[in-house]
Amino acid sequence: MVFKIAEAMLTFDSMTNDRLQKLCYFSYAWYLTFFGERLFEQRFEAWEKGPVCPELYERYQSYGSKQIPRVKKDLAKIILNEDLQEFLRTVYDAHGSLKPEEIINLACSEEPWIMALNRLEEGDNSTYKDEEIINWNTKKVLRELNRENINLVYSL
Repeated sequence: MVFKIAEAMLTFDSMTNDRLQKLCYFSYAWYLTFFGERLFEQRFEAWEKGPVCPELYERYQSYGSKQIPRVKKDLAKIILNEDLQEFLRTVYDAHGSLKPEEIINLACSEEPWIMALNRLEEGDNSTYKDEEIINWNTKKVLRELNRENINLVYSL
């Protein structure tokens, strides 16, 4: 399924393997957080420039740092579920226009990447843990809700 999600992301625009990795990670992370289930079976590892799904990396590594061409298919032909199509559009809209350094900085500033990288340095593997992803994203949502509620109180 990670390959379908990648293909879906490529319907929006051409992009590098780095950007594709981050968009697939954010799709996986937010889906896991909001719906409580994994979007696909493949896992992400903490690499130097953020989360990477090794299987997905291998699929597109021949592009190097060049753009992977945009997929000329309709999103609905790749992802049949309309709710998932809308979810992927939302993830792309939120992260797809970030500059390369911005999307890498965002991914590398998150606790799941830091925790996975720390495990690697301690001699363990660098695979992301679902519970760490859920905890981090839940904290992000709660912080944002608190910020909005504070703004609402001060604007009354």
